Amino acid sequence: MPFDTTSTTPRSSLDHDHSTAIGFSIYVTAPRVLHIDSDADTALVLTALLVPETRVTHVGSMAAAQELLLREQFALVVIDPELRDGDASLLLDNLHHLQPDARVLVYSARHPEASIPGGAFLPKPWTSPRQLWRTVSDLLELGSTMPVEPQ
Repeated sequence: MPFDTTSTTPRSSLDHDHSTAIGFSIYVTAPRVLHIDSDADTALVLTALLVPETRVTHVGSMAAAQELLLREQFALVVIDPELRDGDASLLLDNLHHLQPDARVLVYSARHPEASIPGGAFLPKPWTSPRQLWRTVSDLLELGSTMPVEPQ
């Protein structure tokens, strides 16, 4: 059963939701990131890199992403457009209408066919954690210094 540590929605309302928040942020005002990717390993790596500076919610399908984008606001959408259940370009067009201030990071093995307004592209799996952090921090204006692990 999925859970979302970033939502105030009662548990019974989330039973039909396919989103999963991995980890949580200690910062109340941390930017929200929606990660759309069917690869759970990529979701764990991305979340480990971005939390606690951001709050990450992961979904594995276009349909789940569309539903979430209708209900909640995100500062950044990280997407691998190679999902089987829909057209990523339509989702991104809808995103710009639903959430015009949201940034987009296409994180995929294939280069996108069109430019990404307000966004960036990184090749998966050839991008280093440092490149990924720097790109996300630039898109969200967090600063380019990688977070330091607590001692």
